[in-house]
Amino acid sequence: MHEPKKASFRPSRRRGQNFLVDRGVQRRIAASAALPPGTTVVEIGAGTGNLTDALIARGLKVFAIEVDNFLLSELQKRFAGHEHVKIISGDARKMNMTKIAGGPFHVIANLPYSVGTRLIIDLLRAEQPPRSLTVLLQKEVAEKLIAEPGRMGLLSVIVQSHAEVRHLFDVSPDAFRPRPKVMSSLVRIQPLDPDALCGSDLQSRIAIARHGFSQTRKKLRNSLAAGLRCSESEIEQVMLETSIDPSRRPQTITLKEWDALAEAVRSTRGRDLR
Repeated sequence: MHEPKKASFRPSRRRGQNFLVDRGVQRRIAASAALPPGTTVVEIGAGTGNLTDALIARGLKVFAIEVDNFLLSELQKRFAGHEHVKIISGDARKMNMTKIAGGPFHVIANLPYSVGTRLIIDLLRAEQPPRSLTVLLQKEVAEKLIAEPGRMGLLSVIVQSHAEVRHLFDVSPDAFRPRPKVMSSLVRIQPLDPDALCGSDLQSRIAIARHGFSQTRKKLRNSLAAGLRCSESEIEQVMLETSIDPSRRPQTITLKEWDALAEAVRSTRGRDLR
């Protein structure tokens, strides 16, 4: 999203519109994607097109999605006749981006704060996910995406089950209009190769993690017992069988340990976690 020039436009708080106005940051985002000229990119929330300009300056083919009618009109005027930019009207959450892009694509975007997390999860779970995502998010959200055991949350488990995530750099509130109250961070999300996921039951992993994080202030034994509707002693026995201390908290559990717990619960209780 990028600040429109007309004073008649008012950013929508409901849509999480904080427009990135720092041209240096826009160019740095485009460069950080590290994509060769000719690569197809989907930009979500293109605003009036300042980041779009930075992308086409690097020779990228851009499908720019915008839901706001005023901004859409400005984009259409700005890039009328440009052979490397196609303006797409609509809500990105409801789109088949592979169909829009006509094949494999990458995502580069300053994602709206209000829908950024949901968009990332949906894109990673899509039948044909992006080749990569280079996205600007609230720093707090970015920290959850890259968290290691000890600070993980359910969002960490979901995203890291589908992709590798790397923090690139932080962006000050001064780079936006209106100025947000929080820092932002650029992250690069690289979906895992399907072959790397063979043998992993991601649905069961995420299902049991969802139970585990349902009561984050409690020990894992307690939250799993409540979520699975069984006794704490039963869960404690399952955890001991997987060599996991029942007194641990969900934030400390690794992805492989969630897998072990899911398998142990399924074997012991004969139930499908999904």
